[in-house]
Amino acid sequence: RSCVRFGLSLSVMGAKSLCALTVFALFVGNVVRGQAGDGETLAGYTFISDVTDRANIELDVEAIETRNDERNFADAKDMYENGGNSVKPVDGGGTDIRTLRSLSTDADEKMAGEPTFQLYKSYFGGSGAYADEFVTAALDRSGMFEEADDAFRSECATKGVQYQILWMYIIHELEDALSDCLRDDPDDNDGGVLAVDEGWAFYTGVSVGESGEGIGKMPYTLAENRASDFGTLLGGKSSVNANLLTLWKKMSNAVSTLSCSSMRSDINEVVRLMSIPLYQGAIRYAYRADPNSGFGGGAKEWGEGWAFVYALLPLMNAANSGHAEFIKEQFDPSSADAPVKAGYSKVIDRLYAVAGSQGISGFDIGTLNDLDGGGGNSGGLSGGAIAGIVIGCLILLALLVAGALFFMRRRQSQKHIDDLNKSFDGQQSADAVYP
Repeated sequence: RSCVRFGLSLSVMGAKSLCALTVFALFVGNVVRGQAGDGETLAGYTFISDVTDRANIELDVEAIETRNDERNFADAKDMYENGGNSVKPVDGGGTDIRTLRSLSTDADEKMAGEPTFQLYKSYFGGSGAYADEFVTAALDRSGMFEEADDAFRSECATKGVQYQILWMYIIHELEDALSDCLRDDPDDNDGGVLAVDEGWAFYTGVSVGESGEGIGKMPYTLAENRASDFGTLLGGKSSVNANLLTLWKKMSNAVSTLSCSSMRSDINEVVRLMSIPLYQGAIRYAYRADPNSGFGGGAKEWGEGWAFVYALLPLMNAANSGHAEFIKEQFDPSSADAPVKAGYSKVIDRLYAVAGSQGISGFDIGTLNDLDGGGGNSGGLSGGAIAGIVIGCLILLALLVAGALFFMRRRQSQKHIDDLNKSFDGQQSADAVYP
């Protein structure tokens, strides 16, 4: 695209230079990474311990996403299984590489007894590595993905890492922090760090920067993106992230002072808040994956929808098993009802309903701003379309009122002029009779 000159006379060379400088600035802005060291800040949270190595696992996620987007599933799997950017200390000294896969395959050992993990493990047939099984099947084109399009597989593999593996591991870190606090040993973790610090590092990654304005690949950025889509920004930031930041600071103080009586309820609230962007994602892609919607569907959109729905299934099933099964059948690649053959309106209605049963209100989720009411299954105009019509009518009414006022004032002005002229003529006549 050309550089906009805003009326200034720029030479071709000058315009090219301006474009080049702009691109360079954007490039520099994208490669600057934050730090999660002791006393440093990411997305508004200041760390007490150095957990930069945990936040660096975002670079593995970024590499996996890039390779999946290129349909280079073999190299994506290599990064998933072997890692490369997140170093961890090991017992007896030295270091090893932390891998995304290990966060799921080690879950049975690390997360045993943790409520949210146990709920997921039970739903997925007793397998603690349920998330790894999902991601690996997507990368290998096996199991439920045997007949899946590459675009579908790509989205599920990447989002399975982000919103199943990392999502659960973040919650695990808070459970670990609570356990450490109850044992009066808050830094009983690899490297002597605080588990609550680890949780925030895994939630944000390194790309968001000190204030959270950067664009990353972790759940923090998902919450920001969906807040823009659903009108749930608070002071220009995701309301989910704003509330999570408050909770994280509270829990950091609780662990540091060994005052952990409220941490169980705080963790439950974190689970509720972190579920909201997943519901928003499921709603967005219920609409986009529906072939009869205004968006028109597609394998990529279907895959994104299935990734979000799969990440929510245990929570939805616990809240309302009937709704959960209906929603599942609309996305499951092995289902005759997929993709979204019941129509996005019916799916979205059930997503809002089951979220409500989980304590997530319609206000928490907001309303998707790109619904256009297209397709035979839509059930009428969307909220955005109705709002557009109302605004258009108000503008037209305002123009009509303004026009009427202008016409009335013009008539009054003309009448005043005519009266003055008559008065002036009468005065002239009087002057003529009485010189």
